[in-house]
Amino acid sequence: MNFVKRYRYWLAASSGIILFCSFPNVNFFPLAWVALVPLLVALEPVESWKSAFRVGYVSGFLFFAGLLLAIVLLYPYANIFVTLLGYLLLVGYTALYFAVFAVLVYQLPWQSGILYPLGAASIWVTLEWIRSWLLTGFPWGNIGYSQWNYLQGIQIASITGVYGVSFIIVFFNAGIATLIRRRHEWQRELVAVIVPCLLAMICLIYGYTAIARSENTPQNSMKVALIPGNISQIEKWQSKNIEKIIKKYLNLTRKAAVENPDVIVWPETTVRGQVLSGEWIVQVSSNNFRRFHNLFKQTFGEIGGIPMLIGATDTDAFGDIYNRVISVSSEGEILGKYTKMHLVPFGEYVPLANFLPNFVQFQPFEHGKTVNLLPITNVEAMQTNNQTIEVGTSICFESAFPSHFRQFVKKGADAMGILTNDAWFAGTAFPELHLAMAPLRAVENRIAVFRCANGGYSCVVDNFGRITTPFVTPQPTEEFLIAEVPLSEGNLTFYTRYGDWLSILCLVISLTCIAYGIVVRHSNTKPTTIDN
Repeated sequence: MNFVKRYRYWLAASSGIILFCSFPNVNFFPLAWVALVPLLVALEPVESWKSAFRVGYVSGFLFFAGLLLAIVLLYPYANIFVTLLGYLLLVGYTALYFAVFAVLVYQLPWQSGILYPLGAASIWVTLEWIRSWLLTGFPWGNIGYSQWNYLQGIQIASITGVYGVSFIIVFFNAGIATLIRRRHEWQRELVAVIVPCLLAMICLIYGYTAIARSENTPQNSMKVALIPGNISQIEKWQSKNIEKIIKKYLNLTRKAAVENPDVIVWPETTVRGQVLSGEWIVQVSSNNFRRFHNLFKQTFGEIGGIPMLIGATDTDAFGDIYNRVISVSSEGEILGKYTKMHLVPFGEYVPLANFLPNFVQFQPFEHGKTVNLLPITNVEAMQTNNQTIEVGTSICFESAFPSHFRQFVKKGADAMGILTNDAWFAGTAFPELHLAMAPLRAVENRIAVFRCANGGYSCVVDNFGRITTPFVTPQPTEEFLIAEVPLSEGNLTFYTRYGDWLSILCLVISLTCIAYGIVVRHSNTKPTTIDN
C-alpha cells in the first residue's frame, strides 16, 4: 500500500473526475459503478480521521466543481465576483458531504467483509438524504441520477426512490474496493463482491420485467401542447421586450390550438399574473396590463375554448410576490393556483435575510404553503366518473425533491407537469442535469410527466421513465410540442406510499455502525475482520 499512501490524493481526485463523467453532459453512466473505488482504496492507508477528511474533500470538491460550474456563468445577470464567490461557497459546502463520508467509512468498525460495503452504502445514502433537506436542501448530484437514461437500472426507484439506485451503486463500488484492499485474502473477500453483484442483478431483472409488462398496458391519455417559447434570460429581463414576448407566446398558442389539444402549457414565470385577470387590472394603474389582458381575452376566443396552465409571477394585495402555476379555464377564468414551495436560495429568496440586509438586492419570492392540484376542464373522453382531470405541477428546482413531488401523486394527480425556466443556464450542462431528474420522478411514482422548459428540454416522460417524444430544445426545429400524456390509473407505488423509508433505514444502520465503532474504540478493542 506504499503506492496508495503516496498517491492517495490523486486517487481521490480521480474518483471525483470519474464520477463527474457519469453525469450530463458526458453521460457515460457505467463509470458511476466504479467511480468511488479509487476514493475507498485511498482511505486504506490514512493515519487519522483528519487525513480521511482531506482525502474525501478533494474528491467531493472536484466532483462538484465540475458539476456546478454553470453557476459561474451567471455573471451576465450578476457581478462576476458574486457568482464566483457563490460557486466556491456552494462547491465547498457540498464537498463536505464527501469528506464526512470518508471520515465515517474510515472509522467503520469493519474494514472488510460484506459489512464494509453495507456500511459504506448506508452512510452515503444517509448523507445524500440529509443534503436534500439540511439548510433548505440541495439534492443536486445524487449519484442515482447518473443512471437517468439507463431505464432498466432505475425501475427499482418505484420501491426505494432514487436513493435505492444510489445505494446499489455505492454498495457495488465498496465491494470492488474491498476486494482490491484485501487482495491478498481475496478468497475470503469474494462475498463482498458477490452480494452487491447479486443485488444489482435482481434490480436489473426487476427493471427488465417491469418494462416488458408495460408494453401491452393501454392507458387513457390527454393531449398536451407544450410551448416553451425559448426566450433568452437577457431578453426576459428587459422590460421593453415584454409585449414582444407575450405576443410570441400568444401566436404560438394559436398555432398549437389548431391541433386541438386538451390543455396548452406555458413554462415557469412566462408572464405577470396580473395580465390574466380583469379584476386584478382594476388594482393596477397600467395601460400595458390592460392591453395584455385584452390580448389574452382575444386569444382565448380564437383558440376555441382550450384550457391552459401558465407559469407566472404573481402578487397579492400586500405586494408579496410568488412564483406560481395558474390554471385557466377554456373561458379564460382562473380555476386554481399552485405556489412554488422550494425556492432557490439566493436566486429567489435570501436565507437569513434579516441578518444580511445589505445583501438583498431584489424583491424575494414568498414560499408557498400547500401542495395542491390544478383542475383542467373540458378534457373530453379523458374524464373518469365525471371527475375533472387534476394535474400536479412542480416548478423548476422543486423537481429535484422526490419527497415533495410524491405529495402531488398521493393527493390524486392524474399526471405531473414540470414547468421551468432553464434559460439562466443556456449552453451549459445544467438544463440536461435538470432533465435527468424527470425520469426518476416518473418511475418513483409510476406517473407520466410533461416537461415545459424555457431554455431547456421540453418533452413527455412516461411512467417508466421513457422519453416518448422528441425534445424541443433552446435551438428548436419545432417551436412547440403536441403529445399524448398517459393518465394515472391511481395505483400508488411503494415509494409514493412510504416515501424515503430506505433513507431512514440507512440512517439507522449508519448510526448503529458509528455507535458500535465508538464502543470498540472506547474499550480499546481493535476492529475485527469479518470472516466470510
